[in-house]
Amino acid sequence: MDVVVVGCKAVVPEETRVMAEAKVARLGRRSPVLERAEVRLTEDRCAPPPGRRVCEVTITGHGHVVRARAGSQELPAAIDLAVDKLEHQVERLKGKLVGRSHPRHGREVARA
Repeated sequence: MDVVVVGCKAVVPEETRVMAEAKVARLGRRSPVLERAEVRLTEDRCAPPPGRRVCEVTITGHGHVVRARAGSQELPAAIDLAVDKLEHQVERLKGKLVGRSHPRHGREVARA
């Protein structure tokens, strides 16, 4: 999976960039359909706690789009929250795709 980490109006520290790439790339192993991920790291200055960090992740591939957005006071915590949300969404997507490809159990399929 191709992972791109972008910092909006700020420079992302190298250790944070590596951590975000590793965590998001792990999601690609769960569903091989997903090909590209964009991680956008920003600072939300309008939110009630000042200096709140926001992580937005968009994963695309084969016509599927999975998105998550999470915020926290610290950037690594925001990345963890967003990845947790994405794990749930990727598992649901994988279940839908596998369910479509396997024949129904207990029901006979009428063939014409």
